[in-house]
Amino acid sequence: MLQATTTVNFRAQLPGLTTAGVVAYTDGACIKNPGGPAGWSALFWSATDLVNGSIREHAPCFECYGHIPRAKTTTNNRAEIAAVLTVLSLAPPGLPLKIYSDSEYTIKVAQGIYQMKANPDLWSAYRILLGFRKVAPIFEWVRGHNGQLQNERADELAGLGAWNSDEAAYDKWQHSEAHEAHNKPRPVKNKLPSTEQSLLLKQTLALHTYFDSVAVDSGRINPQERKFVQDMAKRLQKPNFAPTDKQLQWLKGIMTRYRV
Repeated sequence: MLQATTTVNFRAQLPGLTTAGVVAYTDGACIKNPGGPAGWSALFWSATDLVNGSIREHAPCFECYGHIPRAKTTTNNRAEIAAVLTVLSLAPPGLPLKIYSDSEYTIKVAQGIYQMKANPDLWSAYRILLGFRKVAPIFEWVRGHNGQLQNERADELAGLGAWNSDEAAYDKWQHSEAHEAHNKPRPVKNKLPSTEQSLLLKQTLALHTYFDSVAVDSGRINPQERKFVQDMAKRLQKPNFAPTDKQLQWLKGIMTRYRV
């Protein structure tokens, strides 16, 4: 969290930011709850890109995530709060802020609906950061693992954070029966037929090549989609990787949109 909040030029990451404010999606993941390790994630957009409750396609996005080491006190709830603290630390305090989270606990404690009974250190930091803001953030609950693209991406990044960016370990965890492994993918034994997997890889690599040909600062490619396609191009080349239904849906949607 400290690394993200002390090294990132937030306005440079979202140059289209206006007085309308910031929209953020957060998530936390814990490999073993309690005990950890765990990870947090935070995704940011300009509030002008929120239209009728949905982020518009191709809207510039800034993503960050981090690792929380294994400890007796490490829990999923602490990871969820850490993500919110990162948002409060990065989003300019003078701008309105809306935070989407799938953690009812985090939202209701933050709003004062639930009484704070655990994690007093993190909630103390929350109150301090809240004191710097001109207007308190608005929280909105989103149902987790329900196909909501921004929440699914936040979930994936939090999982990668829990595994300290070790993609192979993260993929293995996702294929396991662990209760904490969110968004479980199709079991390897039921992976796509080899011909379909080969075609999907070919299409993904073609999409990745096209994205690479378009300048990052052109605004033509959604940064979130660019990162997702880059990740999938790597993973689909691994013999034991089987994409989740949601990953397939998102990937095919991007292919259709860019006519690949």
